[in-house]
Amino acid sequence: MRNALVQAAVAKRLLILLLGALVAGLMVFMPGCSSSSNENTVVIYSSAEGMRNEAIMAALHEEFPQYDIRLHYLPTGNNAARLKTEGKDSEADIVFDLEGGYTRQVSDSLASLSGVDMSIYAEDLIDATGKSVPFARESACIAVNDEILKEKGLPVPQSYEDLLDPQYKGLICMANPKTSGTAYNFLKSLVNAYGEEGALAYFDKLAENIYQFTASGSGPINALVQGEAAIGLGLTFQAVTEINQGVPLSIHIFEEGSPWDVYCIGVIEGKQHKQAVMDVFNWLATEGVKLDNANFSADQVLRDFKGEIENYPSDIVYADMEGIMDLEEKERLLKEWKY
Repeated sequence: MRNALVQAAVAKRLLILLLGALVAGLMVFMPGCSSSSNENTVVIYSSAEGMRNEAIMAALHEEFPQYDIRLHYLPTGNNAARLKTEGKDSEADIVFDLEGGYTRQVSDSLASLSGVDMSIYAEDLIDATGKSVPFARESACIAVNDEILKEKGLPVPQSYEDLLDPQYKGLICMANPKTSGTAYNFLKSLVNAYGEEGALAYFDKLAENIYQFTASGSGPINALVQGEAAIGLGLTFQAVTEINQGVPLSIHIFEEGSPWDVYCIGVIEGKQHKQAVMDVFNWLATEGVKLDNANFSADQVLRDFKGEIENYPSDIVYADMEGIMDLEEKERLLKEWKY
């Protein structure tokens, strides 16, 4: 029964990803996407996943049929690198769903948002520079394939310390912090909880039980879906998506809290004077947040709105993520990572 559920979930997931990639590709390669000089044209550099881009673009086209809204998908690192290269001369008008540290890195290219009401957002997500607003808070969790553990007669781990037990050897999957923001969030959260020396020593021990350090942050949940691992350090919303497709996973958040990061929206300096750009930005910064929060990542962003998604954990206790946007500290910590 488990194999049938897993195979069905994998097939469905592949179909969704292919459709999302197709839509994102059509957005990127739409004819005439190279210029935003027209006052009614809005160009967005997005680092959001295919399904999220598709939902946002469909809603934008419905809301603003008078505007020519175009989206280029760029992975986070590529997005930041391109914005740094293009600067204020970027063809983009809006940068969308860019990780907070990278957003801060390109802040010289972003316009001041002094006219935006920042009080509507959760206090711990607000950018002190005033050059971006939060779009999503993406939390992480310990996801467990309950049927695999049951078959092996093993208990569900209740703490990070439990994950070091030799009984879980070869059953845990984690991404590599050098290539995955999700994995770095786990590293940073434990550095803040245990101190740098304590956290690095912890991961040295955990590595003995790791089945695989994946390149992508989605790798651990995928390994659970495919039955290759029983425990994964992965994204909450991804685990919830799989649960809602019938995969027998459960979500656990340990005493140290859920690691998380913020993803932001900003306007390229000089583009804030275009009415179309600010109309789209203001919609993304409010209604767009609600749409994403209600359908993909239900971690609260707006003070007065919280998305409700089936099987999404409520009242998540978040980890201390102080310094998560400090890219110099990130570079230093990753030099200490051995795996």
